[in-house]
Amino acid sequence: MIDLSKFFRKISRTVEINFKQIPIKNLSKNFENFKIVQISDLHINRFNVDFIEKTINIVNNLEADIITITGDIICNGKKYLPELSRMFKNLSAKHGKYACLGNHDHSDGDDSLKIRGFYKKNDINLLVNDYHKFVLKGESLYFAGADDIELGEQNLEKSVNQIPKENNLIYLTHNPINFEDIAKLKADFVMAGHTHGMQFYLPLLQNYYKKRLGTAYIAGEYRYQDSLLYVNKGLGTSLISPEIFGKKVTINTPRINTKPEITLFELKSDKKTS
Repeated sequence: MIDLSKFFRKISRTVEINFKQIPIKNLSKNFENFKIVQISDLHINRFNVDFIEKTINIVNNLEADIITITGDIICNGKKYLPELSRMFKNLSAKHGKYACLGNHDHSDGDDSLKIRGFYKKNDINLLVNDYHKFVLKGESLYFAGADDIELGEQNLEKSVNQIPKENNLIYLTHNPINFEDIAKLKADFVMAGHTHGMQFYLPLLQNYYKKRLGTAYIAGEYRYQDSLLYVNKGLGTSLISPEIFGKKVTINTPRINTKPEITLFELKSDKKTS
């Protein structure tokens, strides 16, 4: 008899590493070829602890200047945060790490307070309607991040109102649903997750899934005005908890035609518009 749980885990765990060059207007020479690695939607749980640890090792081998995490490090609760903390102690970037909150990060039993403490403990800049000025050799690059739009208290204006308009801005948000609003804040590059690349990618279900998510921004690159969005397909999967014969069971859902993703971005001066 086939063990379906092992089968689903196996087909869900082939990691796709995508390399993208990101053109940015008026980019400082100090940030030319700057490398940013994005991971998203780890959803750590009992089914994927070993997989997430292997993924962290892959990320470290990419030798990023900056690592970004675009929400949902947990799935339903904080039980596996100690495991993740052990892994994140080895998470290595030359110049720092940034994160934003996702909807599941508000399921820690304390409305994200434990997640906030987790990031602080692991020396990761958590941007919740806030920004951080990163300086390299006298030149500035701003990172900003939003709270989750569904379960948080998102305030886009607050996150950028102190950033000089002439500076380059990289924006982290979990849900890409309001990308246009973020683009209007003059963000050069926006990173998001949340969608899992539809997770069950079947062409016949594409319109249904877009309607369910409320957005056409499902995976990969999109542009609006002068802003570029990248939606990462994430590393984890959704869990469901149906009741079968009167007993509640937890099932790790598979990915179909949508692999887990790590994305490596390389910043480039946009010579066409600069």
